[in-house]
Amino acid sequence: MVRTIPRHLRLISAALLSFVCPIYLLPPVAAQAGPAIAGTALDEAGAVLPGARVTVTDASGRLVRTTVTNGAGAFAIETLSPGTYTVVVELPLFAAASESVTVPVSGVAPTVRAVLEAGGFSERVVVSARRVETRVAETPQKIEIIDAVDIERTVAADLTDVLKKASGVDVIQYSGVLSGIGIRGFRPQFSGINKRSLLLIDGRPSGVTNLATLQLDNVERIEVLKGAASSVYGSSAMGGVVNVITRQSRGKLAGTARLGGGSFGTSELSGRVGGSASSRVDVDLGGNAFDQRDDYRMGNGEVRPATSYKTYDGSARLGVDLGTWRLEARANGYRGRDIMTPGNLVTGVSSQGRKDLERSSQDARVTGLVGGHALSITGYHTDESSHTFNVTTTNPLDQPYLPYLSFENDLGWVGLQLRDTWNWSRQNNVVVGFDYEKVTSVSRSYLRTGDRSAPFSADNNKRTAGFYGENTLRLRDGRTVVTLGGRVDRIATETVDTPLKTNFTPSESSFTVFNPSFGIKHQILNDLRAHFAVGRAFIPAEAVMLTGYTTTIVGGRTQISQGNPDLKPERSTSFDIGAEWTAQSSRLDVTFFRTVVKDRFISNVVISNPPPPDPIVLSVTNGLDAHISGLEVDVNHRLRSRVGVFANTTHYLTRKERLTSGLQQDILNVPMHTIRAGIDLDFGALSSRVSGRFVQGRKDNDFNQAGFPIIDYDDFTVIDANVTYRLTRLHSLVLVVNNVFDELYYEKLGFPLQGASFKAFYRLGF
Repeated sequence: MVRTIPRHLRLISAALLSFVCPIYLLPPVAAQAGPAIAGTALDEAGAVLPGARVTVTDASGRLVRTTVTNGAGAFAIETLSPGTYTVVVELPLFAAASESVTVPVSGVAPTVRAVLEAGGFSERVVVSARRVETRVAETPQKIEIIDAVDIERTVAADLTDVLKKASGVDVIQYSGVLSGIGIRGFRPQFSGINKRSLLLIDGRPSGVTNLATLQLDNVERIEVLKGAASSVYGSSAMGGVVNVITRQSRGKLAGTARLGGGSFGTSELSGRVGGSASSRVDVDLGGNAFDQRDDYRMGNGEVRPATSYKTYDGSARLGVDLGTWRLEARANGYRGRDIMTPGNLVTGVSSQGRKDLERSSQDARVTGLVGGHALSITGYHTDESSHTFNVTTTNPLDQPYLPYLSFENDLGWVGLQLRDTWNWSRQNNVVVGFDYEKVTSVSRSYLRTGDRSAPFSADNNKRTAGFYGENTLRLRDGRTVVTLGGRVDRIATETVDTPLKTNFTPSESSFTVFNPSFGIKHQILNDLRAHFAVGRAFIPAEAVMLTGYTTTIVGGRTQISQGNPDLKPERSTSFDIGAEWTAQSSRLDVTFFRTVVKDRFISNVVISNPPPPDPIVLSVTNGLDAHISGLEVDVNHRLRSRVGVFANTTHYLTRKERLTSGLQQDILNVPMHTIRAGIDLDFGALSSRVSGRFVQGRKDNDFNQAGFPIIDYDDFTVIDANVTYRLTRLHSLVLVVNNVFDELYYEKLGFPLQGASFKAFYRLGF
């Protein structure tokens, strides 16, 4: 019997061959010994500067290559054609250093020694949040950058902590390693595969639903793109995109090791090493082990039971230069063990739990040049698993079995990305590509006896195929930049036969959606630019909303809940407009944004209610809307050569969602006003950051009261401090203090976070 190859696999195979075949048609490239350009970044006192951004442009000003200095402040750019290049080295809190370097036909170019003076804000920063590296000065969309210095100086345990303290995002955060974010008024989400804010790692879907599990040791920088981005990234990019960029070390092998501990019986050991193993091979390795043995103390002085946990994280990267082509492969693994979950504060110690979490991810990327085309092929795979145990209970029948496994969930992502970037004229650059992804979800529920029971949600999968393109037009020597893009996505959602779920009938649904975008950035004066961006975005409904057929008995009468295969995706249209002023020692950006959401999902709609004994039929429809608008302000300023201040604020003018009753309410878990501010001090061997976060005007349901009324959350201000003393060039002592003034606060009602706590570290660079 001849089996027909599925259409989507034929499309993928054809697209892959069209990208891969040119590799084998290329003539062999002569090996080049050693790096074309190498150098070191130093401050005025001669201390090395790890994490500095190095940008190389050719004689025409075209971006050629970027990299980051390693732990010894060194960098290397390999496989450059002979010619003259401009090398710019920059780091926040320092003025950028620029040097012209000539790569000879034979021999080695002179070594770059970049000395960065304190102070200065550069316009040359390069970001990749638009799928291709672009200078921030030429990006119409609002982008916030959390660089290596911010990550190092922010008191944070995971990605969520850094985002909420260093950028304009909203969060929901529980004790027990569980958190999520929302951007520009969309309610923060901590679970599920269809979120309204998209998380990427090195430009590909992260496979991370719980942001508290993403550690920071291998992160070079974080880019937060604000506003609708479905025109290039597809679903989930309604509020914006967070792109986590991992390290890519070159040059001499170097790294850091850190050992320390602190409050609540905390101990931590971490280390990383990276650099060039040979003229063509470079690597990065890193790992972290964290253990909080004791329960933490809240801001009111009371100990919060069941809050200890352990985590382990490791990563590896291999890069190989193949002439004009390059291969990158990465792998990461995370393990959370004995993570205690205390339950809501009002339940005392009767709802304690424990969970184990695992995540592993692998990706491989091939990039290269064919004529004037920069091609990229990326394949990735991620698995995420959770295992939940009941530890305490109010049910006497559970007591003999405690603790017992109650629930497990497995999520898997596999995908392929193909991209072509082409400078098709002197003024125009276009990026086109194809994405394919399949996400699977499997759930298992257990009785206290250990026997399996039917899970609440059926097993399901989602398959996405998307084609996108975006053109960038540069006018007036780049002083005016115009972008126009669009993307078509075909999404199929399927629920499948699920063990023990006998009241369920699986089915499949699919739809096609198009999302455009437009942006412009215009230089009004030498230091002043205006920016405008508009776009559409979407998320598909969850599988249970689209497919399936479940029967239950409610009050003696049969009730049928059926999916709606004609359910449209939830859509949003967003625009923002603002101005950015950048000077030698100051930067100010003011942006107004507005979003209108249409076709929001309405669950449990009665579509048939005949007289008994015929069943009631419920389904899901579209129809609700939401309106969000606000103002964002970001400011950085160097008061003196060693002192810098920074602040950002988000104020919502409107954040309303319509209810099925026709009334409107404030979007929950989104504060009316948030301010983040701080001061950096750099005096020789001593550097420090003191920062604070003020949150006002949040609302949420109180699930501890009858009817779950909406209540106002308490406002709060939390202050953190980070101090580093450099004993010698490579030896440092670090002290971090979280919640200095012992504020009693929460990001979710009933789940207060830590009061005042500290950690002290010894850090070795090598």
